[in-house]
Amino acid sequence: MTSSERHTVLQHLTTRGLSHRAACRWAGFSRAVATYALRQPAQDTVCLEKIRQTTHKHPRDGYRRIAVVSGLGFGQTWRLWQRHGLQLAPQRPHKRRKQSQEPNRPQQAAYPNHVWTYDFLFDRLADGRPFKTLSILDEFTRECLAIRVATSIRSQEVLTVVQRLMAERGAPAFLRSDNGSEFTATAVQHGLEAAQIDTLFIPPGPPWENGFIESFHDKFSDECLQREWLLTIPEAQVVIAAWRIEYNTERPHSSLKYPTPAAFAAEYQKQAGASLIPNGHKI
Repeated sequence: MTSSERHTVLQHLTTRGLSHRAACRWAGFSRAVATYALRQPAQDTVCLEKIRQTTHKHPRDGYRRIAVVSGLGFGQTWRLWQRHGLQLAPQRPHKRRKQSQEPNRPQQAAYPNHVWTYDFLFDRLADGRPFKTLSILDEFTRECLAIRVATSIRSQEVLTVVQRLMAERGAPAFLRSDNGSEFTATAVQHGLEAAQIDTLFIPPGPPWENGFIESFHDKFSDECLQREWLLTIPEAQVVIAAWRIEYNTERPHSSLKYPTPAAFAAEYQKQAGASLIPNGHKI
């Protein structure tokens, strides 16, 4: 048993009403154990400070993501995490979702710009006024390509945002969404058809069929919208744009084995070089 573990045992016994002398006698320890001052290795002090700084900036992150951002190992981070109780914000319980009858998502993304997905999220400003966001993701790289923020976003504006992204990045082969009226509108469908983009509509009822955007919106809400006091739409646009950049370039993504989405996309492009991928889409 280590010195730290002996101290933990004695601390537990003394909280139950025993004196230090009685606790040592009951546990079979020398009385010197109670007066021995634990020394924390200098390396632990440096690592602990890194973890504290990162945790303060990202209070919702677990120890694995904190370890990656801090440049530390999982084991060392877990040890200090447990010893010092470093989880600042309570973790939200994971919801158990019913398995769909079709567990395999149609048209899995196989390369960058293969499948995009988009959806809306609603929130309110500090004075209670509602606003709406349109998020667009690349399902392969997990990059957030755009977040449009406005009091109202109609079908024509949805098409405008998609067309602007296509001008910057090229057109995806597929675009996944639910059956919202803004996505099924005739103008949007004609615009996507003209760009030779096939639409993938999830069936009504199970939003987890569009799991990438659902997961992203959980993080977006938890790490940005619920932490910020937004007074106006322009302020919301600035704050959300900054968070999107941080999400893409600073936040390690567990599904990608902890590089950031931007780093993952850059590494994929580096390995693929200038080659063309299926359906003639450039990386």
